[in-house]
Amino acid sequence: MPIDHVDLAKVRDGTYQGDFAYGGFDYQVQVIVTGHQITDIAVVKNRSTRHAKMAEGVVRRILAQQRNDVDAVSGATTTSKALLMAVERALNKGI
Repeated sequence: MPIDHVDLAKVRDGTYQGDFAYGGFDYQVQVIVTGHQITDIAVVKNRSTRHAKMAEGVVRRILAQQRNDVDAVSGATTTSKALLMAVERALNKGI
């Protein structure tokens, strides 16, 4: 599942919702962009398993690196990718 880089310089300020369906589950995030930077990401809908909670570690990576195509969390790759796809979709709404 490839994650495409979104150029933050093109994303307008705002709050964007993104989702991605995988394995019969719909992952949802809310992304806040201010001054072409991702200032917050809330995981709105995720599974409640241990691996799914581990996958939420991609949020810290995205915020630290200011890019949506960060590495997945080892041991939680599939859910990490699903959350990354949801973030990608959210950011694309701001272009």
